[in-house]
Amino acid sequence: MNETTCGREPIQIVEIYQPSCSLTYGVAPCTAALGITGDRKCFNVTSSCQDRENLTLTDFIVWRFAKPQANLPKDWHEEVVESPGTQIKTNLIPSLVSVSTSATRINIGGGSENESPFGRRASVSIVLQDHPWDDSIGDKYVTERDYDPFKRGTFWGKWLARNPFHSGWKVMVYDGYIGQSLAEMSSRLYLLDRIDGPDSNGRVRITAKDPLKLADDKRAQAPLATQATLRDAIDASQTTGIVIIAAQADLTEQLGNTATNYIRIGDEIIGYTGVTASSPSDNEWELTGVTRGTLGTEAEEHDAEEECQRVIRYENKECWLIAYDLLDKFAPGTTDFIDLDQWNEEAETWIPTFRFSGTIAEPTPVNELLAELTESGLFYIWWDERKQTIPLKAIRPVTEQPVLLTDRENIIADSFSLKVDPDQRISQVWVYFNQKNPTEDLDDIGNYTNIRIRIDGDAESEQEYGQSRIRQIFSRWIVSDAQALQVAVRMLARYRDNPRYLTLRLDAKDRSLWTADVAEIEHFSMTDETGNPKRERWQVISVEEVQPGEIIQYDFQTFEFFGRFAFWMHENAPDYADATEDERRQGFWWADEDGKINGDEGYMWI
Repeated sequence: MNETTCGREPIQIVEIYQPSCSLTYGVAPCTAALGITGDRKCFNVTSSCQDRENLTLTDFIVWRFAKPQANLPKDWHEEVVESPGTQIKTNLIPSLVSVSTSATRINIGGGSENESPFGRRASVSIVLQDHPWDDSIGDKYVTERDYDPFKRGTFWGKWLARNPFHSGWKVMVYDGYIGQSLAEMSSRLYLLDRIDGPDSNGRVRITAKDPLKLADDKRAQAPLATQATLRDAIDASQTTGIVIIAAQADLTEQLGNTATNYIRIGDEIIGYTGVTASSPSDNEWELTGVTRGTLGTEAEEHDAEEECQRVIRYENKECWLIAYDLLDKFAPGTTDFIDLDQWNEEAETWIPTFRFSGTIAEPTPVNELLAELTESGLFYIWWDERKQTIPLKAIRPVTEQPVLLTDRENIIADSFSLKVDPDQRISQVWVYFNQKNPTEDLDDIGNYTNIRIRIDGDAESEQEYGQSRIRQIFSRWIVSDAQALQVAVRMLARYRDNPRYLTLRLDAKDRSLWTADVAEIEHFSMTDETGNPKRERWQVISVEEVQPGEIIQYDFQTFEFFGRFAFWMHENAPDYADATEDERRQGFWWADEDGKINGDEGYMWI
């Protein structure tokens, strides 16, 4: 049974992974005892634990829910031993009412001003019906209780009382068909955000989001706010006897990639190479190796008890590794979903020269910093719900032959919708770079040493659009004119003409196409000047299963790279006539004077 099977019967399954303590109540190392630490045994969860020091949340209860339907599998209750703990998996509980998803939507290189430069995060809303529950799963000591759990309370009433700390727990959504195993189904991973209810109808609503939510404004800022103050007043020339009251780790933690540490007092950034104990019992530390007025700031007098803030400084660092470092340090858990080898391979191939220097002088949302880096670094990252990873992709041509979609074989009738967005068109790109003073506003024009302006005069002429559209980019990261020029050229290439967006629907048999993939599309409504069908390349920016297991809706954006692009090859590369199709896509051969090679289209430099 799969997407191509006639008579397929879709099924949706939701899993919630609830951490559970692996210890047994009152058995060492658990020291809880009735009458001493509590009046009843715990439920092996944090809220009811009577020995927090030995709480060991290495086991999991995997709660499984599905809609009530015929042929629902009844034998999925299993206990699987997995290091370091045990997973207790329930049978399918037929209480699922609905699953509504909001798919990841990528904003390629932060180019669209109508959306967040970081794109739109994926989320899911799950509605479940409350019901009685006998605690056969969820309570190790159910047979020792002096009450009948089936007659006391409801599933969600008890579950929420026992598990108030559920934020961040793993939620899985499976879309498949009756007869498939979970491994054969399409799966998506989210992190639990909130649970509302039960309401007057006995329903709860679960909201879960993709792991990049951990980098959202309220959850992750870089640098962290430093709880530090200046002990004594200092003058503008003083380099010794500067004592900071703070935890030692707040002053010595590596932030950025420089040997020198930096701290901000007022509008001045002070560099220092170490600290010595002035009064360690009072968390008083004297800065050593001090340089005043660094990173474009001026030395100033400062009063006692002025607040101090650590500063992040990167110098000549790969742009994608800055992004990884920010996620790793300030959005814990996100890098668990990153294959750094994939990031390095992609970036070192396509954007190896994008090494940045920049300063973050005050707590800033990590997602804003990532948006800056992706815009300036010509790459983008997103949450891939299916692969359950955070991949990285450079803004570049495709190296494989895109899948072909046509209105004859793939596109569902009456689902094709094409629109343009004139408001996003640009004819000029102004890139401000080499920031002077990192304590000043990021969008202050006077705070940059250099500007690179790229203008498409034809687009502004009366023969074409007849007006200018300017896009300004303020980059704390870009340090060279070559980098600024590439950003400006690439932005103009994508948005020089009115950006076009395409929405269509496909049957589940074509569901292998996914976010960030490129497709070639033919539709009777897209033609050349003579009316002949015109094949175009489009990039998927969002995918959503509007009818789970049956119909998939795709949103596309025009793909700027169309044609054959040239790549350097090894000396022993074959002649064009002897090369395979894969070799022809990932190499190049010189064309004849007519621009053809054996009658085929010639190559272009990227």
